[in-house]
Amino acid sequence: MSSFFTLPASQRKRKRDDRVAAPGSKKRGIAAKGNAREDVSRRRQERDDDESISGSDLEDADAEDVSQSGLSDDATSEDSDEGETAAERRLKLAERYLENIREEVDEAGFDAAEIDRDLIAERLKEDVDEAKGRIFRKIASQLNFSGASHSFFRADTQTTTSVAIHPPFAYTVSKDRTLIKWELITPKGSQNTKNNSERKRPDHPGKKKPIKLKFVKGLKKIRGSKDPQGHTGNILALAVSPSGKYLATGGEDKKLIIWDAETLTPMKTFTQHRDTVSSLSFTRHISSHSSGEQLFSGSFDRTIKTWSLSSGGHAYVETLFGHQDHVSSVASMMTDQCVSVGARDRTARLWKVIDETQLVFRGESSKKEQYQNNTIDCVAVIPPTHFVTGSDSGSLSLWSIHKKKPLHTIQLAHGVDPIPPPEKVSSETNPETAAHNTRFLRPMPRWITALTTVPGTDVVLSGSWDGWIRAWKVSDDKKTLISLGPLGSTRTPQPKHTFFKNGDVEQQQQQQQQQQPTSNMEIDQKPEEEMESLPLLKGVVNSIAVFERRPEANKSGTITTKSKKKKSSSKLAAAAQSEKAPIRGLCVVAALGKEHRFSRFNCFANNHYKGPSTEGRNGAVVFEVPFFDNVDHEQIELEAAETAE
Repeated sequence: MSSFFTLPASQRKRKRDDRVAAPGSKKRGIAAKGNAREDVSRRRQERDDDESISGSDLEDADAEDVSQSGLSDDATSEDSDEGETAAERRLKLAERYLENIREEVDEAGFDAAEIDRDLIAERLKEDVDEAKGRIFRKIASQLNFSGASHSFFRADTQTTTSVAIHPPFAYTVSKDRTLIKWELITPKGSQNTKNNSERKRPDHPGKKKPIKLKFVKGLKKIRGSKDPQGHTGNILALAVSPSGKYLATGGEDKKLIIWDAETLTPMKTFTQHRDTVSSLSFTRHISSHSSGEQLFSGSFDRTIKTWSLSSGGHAYVETLFGHQDHVSSVASMMTDQCVSVGARDRTARLWKVIDETQLVFRGESSKKEQYQNNTIDCVAVIPPTHFVTGSDSGSLSLWSIHKKKPLHTIQLAHGVDPIPPPEKVSSETNPETAAHNTRFLRPMPRWITALTTVPGTDVVLSGSWDGWIRAWKVSDDKKTLISLGPLGSTRTPQPKHTFFKNGDVEQQQQQQQQQQPTSNMEIDQKPEEEMESLPLLKGVVNSIAVFERRPEANKSGTITTKSKKKKSSSKLAAAAQSEKAPIRGLCVVAALGKEHRFSRFNCFANNHYKGPSTEGRNGAVVFEVPFFDNVDHEQIELEAAETAE
């Protein structure tokens, strides 16, 4: 009996099914020799079937009309195809769709809640695009920095070391272990004369000091905890979460404390750092890889640590190693990415937490420069690919993550300190001998002590102890920095701006801005009659926080007066907004002190302006920077939308 296993090898081969066609040629478009005509006929049949299927929808839609008119299907198809293009057919469908929508609105009305949800979704999308750097609004040249109003506020504390903002609240910390919560006052229009009379400040319209709400100093007892919690050393760093729920503070006691922003109650104390906590920064949005808000902390122990804060609990995540000296500043670039600077190692590092990689940028000065960089102290980010650093040589540098060297550097951004008289420097009683001993002295540059940017825009703000906060503009190609002058300076002439679609006007303005002096060396060389006014800020600018005031903030119908909120109907809210609309612009809050936050020497007392030298002051200042009157805001939004696309 024969079987498959007993047959010879020649007879074991399985026969191919006759129904399977022979394989075609390897060349595209060429069929097998015996089946070329069959393939062509099959393709024609498939094409006819597709056309019949695609045309069935249109035939079904017009079935009723055809039956009523008594025409055949062939006649109606011939009449509809004659003289009607695809564009006309699409237009007809669009008009029919709009008619259906009008009928639905007339019958059932429209849902205001759904429209509000659409507006909120659109605004959230804009915020996400702005956070990821997709939107880059060019507003620096439209802001009236010279006409900014200011208001000083302070408490009985020592040097204010840091400031953070979550509108409408501002938070400050000082070296005497004090944390204070303030409420920022929204500036009203110039027609608000009634409030000015109530404030009894007719000479300063439009200004009002922030209101002090709460403060915490030193240790504080908490229910459920045996030991009191709080700082036992100078507080040097402060950050507020994007949601506004949490505050993070760090200081010389090596502690990182998480606070409840509403009640200023300490919630968690971390002691993982082995040295002073020097800088803190939250990511602007919650990470998709974690369940909470992401926090970066830099320390003098040369490390950067990441933390996760949420309602379920606060946890330590990871430690980043690489710096060879104290981490003086850290700033979050985006989710799971941050940029830090390492003081005397003169490097800036971009950390990618998920990839576990870092990019090192060397900030060493060239030999041709007059002043060399000894430390890099400040950093601020311009998402998604740029950041700015400031050093002790007074240089301000613009970087790109795609290049290891700075794209542009401004030397002596805040000028230099003048050389003190010989009798104050030398111990010699003979003036000639003292002058001979000090003949090789040269002016020392002012450090960049504070640096920040406005996310999604081309605005950069820097601070030192020259008495001014200076504004800089990032060029359109993001390769240079242009000086816009100091905030609130009456000496800087106000340019005549016309911001419309004319590109030639913008080029002329950029040329004028590039011709302006970028350092105080040129300003100090002006005649004495132009130097009569003393600096506006008497102290060291240790920190700068900024946010953009938008008119959409008051569209909900809430009017804030002091710490109470009164809700009104939609009509009253619209009337109140039209009469007391907030000034659209920037709100800048700066921390001032007699000392630098990392040191104990009095920088400001060494300045020698015309007249007696004045000492610094502890506290803070609020700047309200408006737009120029002839700025086309719709054009700004249109340019931002085109950039995002």
